[in-house]
Amino acid sequence: MKKNGIVIVFLMFVATLVLFMQLKPVFQYPNSILYSKGGDAQKSYFNFAYYLKYDDGIRHDGINYPYGDHLQYINSHPLFVQLVKFVDKRIYPVSDHGVAILNLTMLALFLLALPFIFLILRYYSLPRWYAGIISLLLLFLSPQFDRIHGHFEMVYAVFLPMYWYFLICWRRAKKRTLWSALLIIAALIGGFTSAYFVAFFTIMLLGVLFVELWNHRKNLSEYWKTGLYLFLVAIIPLVVVKGLVSATDWVSDRPNNPYGFYVYHANFLSIFLPPGSLLKSILGNTINMDYQWEGRAYVGLPATILATSMFIAGFYNLISKKKSSWKFFKPTKKIEVFFYASILILLFSMCIPFKYGFHWLLDVLPPVKQFRALGRFTWIFYCVFTAYTAWFIYRLFRLLKIRKLPVAATVLLVFTIGYWAIDAGINIKRSTRGLLNKNDKFEANDSEYLARFQEANVNPHEFQAIFFLPFASTCGDKLLFEHTLNGFSEAMKCSYHTGIPLVQSFSPRLSYANALSSIQMLGNPALEKVRLHDMNEKPLLLVCTKEKLNSEEAWLKSQAEVFWEDKYITLSRLPLSVFTESHKKWKDKVANTLPGLIKNGEFLTDSTQPAFIYKDFEDQKGEFVFSGNGAFFTKKGENELLNQTLDNSFIQGKYELSFWLYVDARHYDMPQAFVTVTTADNNSKTTKLNTREVHDVYGKWIRVSSDFDLKPGDRIQLKLKGDYVSVDDLLVKPNDATVVIEKSEDFGLYNNFPL
Repeated sequence: MKKNGIVIVFLMFVATLVLFMQLKPVFQYPNSILYSKGGDAQKSYFNFAYYLKYDDGIRHDGINYPYGDHLQYINSHPLFVQLVKFVDKRIYPVSDHGVAILNLTMLALFLLALPFIFLILRYYSLPRWYAGIISLLLLFLSPQFDRIHGHFEMVYAVFLPMYWYFLICWRRAKKRTLWSALLIIAALIGGFTSAYFVAFFTIMLLGVLFVELWNHRKNLSEYWKTGLYLFLVAIIPLVVVKGLVSATDWVSDRPNNPYGFYVYHANFLSIFLPPGSLLKSILGNTINMDYQWEGRAYVGLPATILATSMFIAGFYNLISKKKSSWKFFKPTKKIEVFFYASILILLFSMCIPFKYGFHWLLDVLPPVKQFRALGRFTWIFYCVFTAYTAWFIYRLFRLLKIRKLPVAATVLLVFTIGYWAIDAGINIKRSTRGLLNKNDKFEANDSEYLARFQEANVNPHEFQAIFFLPFASTCGDKLLFEHTLNGFSEAMKCSYHTGIPLVQSFSPRLSYANALSSIQMLGNPALEKVRLHDMNEKPLLLVCTKEKLNSEEAWLKSQAEVFWEDKYITLSRLPLSVFTESHKKWKDKVANTLPGLIKNGEFLTDSTQPAFIYKDFEDQKGEFVFSGNGAFFTKKGENELLNQTLDNSFIQGKYELSFWLYVDARHYDMPQAFVTVTTADNNSKTTKLNTREVHDVYGKWIRVSSDFDLKPGDRIQLKLKGDYVSVDDLLVKPNDATVVIEKSEDFGLYNNFPL
């Protein structure tokens, strides 16, 4: 054991030296470097650094003002940041160095995987020199290292090999209490770092349990106690993490159906084909060799050759009468349970069997579909299969030496180590490319940024929150605003240096109500801005980059008072009265207009021509209703909601088509809407309507609208396709006409906006 310790120290020194050579500025000036300035990376830096500097407890108040968000849902390393917060308060002030702490922690917890990889290989009876070399190569080939560009908590490569080593010790121990405790503690620490880690550990144990049950299928009575013990060790951390998070969460409408489950999974190419391979460039135009980057866990050329050999031998076994060839690849008893369990987990990471007609299983196991990136579960297979490959190669090396083929044995080992070294080197080079970016966002010293306010003689404390433009936000993968994230980046910088929280959030797990109310702030003045009810009277700080704005954004910017600007951004004072007064003006306009309207069929209007189309769907039983007693609803498919030829009562001109579409949480993405206008001479044009970047929000409904040039004889069709489609109050009217539809004594529609 002492010799193992010496080797581990040496390996840690070598690995640290490799990282130092690649990332020297990070070791020298850790707070001066951002690994990436991309959206995910900046969010991770901001969420961690802002909380460390300004917040306490389980709530992050730097985003989604005035509601904040739960630490567990925003990639802010909830358990670790609490530890650092304790150090900052009780031991040494570190709150200004969140970037440095994250940068060094990622490297440290990546390097700490090395001792566990080495000990696992030693457990499989590999000599120290060989286990040491392979440990280094497998560490730097790890797919987790590539996550350093944005998914910071996923860089913590220590968790999987550590957990596997604890599981190995649990299986071989006579008294399992200690190792059970370590397994549960490790899973809890991982789970309160990222939900993915506790899921990794749970599925790893369940995979082992399934294989063990199969092995003991003829005598389950001897295994049921051990199996139950293992099941409890697997489930307890998951229940504790989920239970504590649910018990401390103050919202109940988080998205449970994120986009990606059927997209971000692995396939055989993502495991056994190197990124940017020559084979892919040669055959890519003939054979579909694409795969999602989330599923990438390349095991290296030696492991790929071994896997290919196993496949060929297995296929030969099926068609041949000789059944001995497969036994050559049979893993040792020490690793076989993990080997077969990792194959089952690999299939799961490939979305098998869910994508092959077994999607109904997600209704039985709803928490599973919350993991949008199934491909990450391939990391378990990576750990096990590369360890198996190392064991198999050394076993073959020994066999060749016994058969007096020392040259072949040496060539085999040199080839294996050499090519794994090449693969690891390429992975290091690719993963560290572009990492050394200057930290000009979250510097330790605030004075340079605060000088902007001093120059303008403005106190940052006069603002209650930051609203930024161009607008960026997401709502459970339903509504999405991300045409540019530059405004978001500048807003995070401003928030970090001033302590002023952000109104918006770019978290896909944010409460639907919270996300929709921030999106609505740029909605039509006809809509009362519900978020204002929970704000105080202070103005908002409007942070706006010098980019092209849409009409809603440009209007809001025009209402603000600029007090500082340079060639990149403007800082402006935006009173809340801008929102309330614009809504009041709209209501006054309505009040002044109503007495002059005349009855025209079922409408009140200022037009003498009955050129309107209105469908209230009162004859249908929708699950959700915007107004009245009925609404259109379909669970799945494509449906035609409008197909009408315009008669002579319609005057040629501009018409607005609008309808209300429900934001249904049961499926990611929004339904797609298509309008086709066909002229009398059969010329047609189809327009896809915008159903994702919509600011007109009322409750959980959005108003979808678009303008069209129409004339008598034209046929207008509206089709919607998607899952869980609810539509109400479809209206086609001339742009210059006013239309009021009275739905009840206390509710009506004014140009298809609620009164």
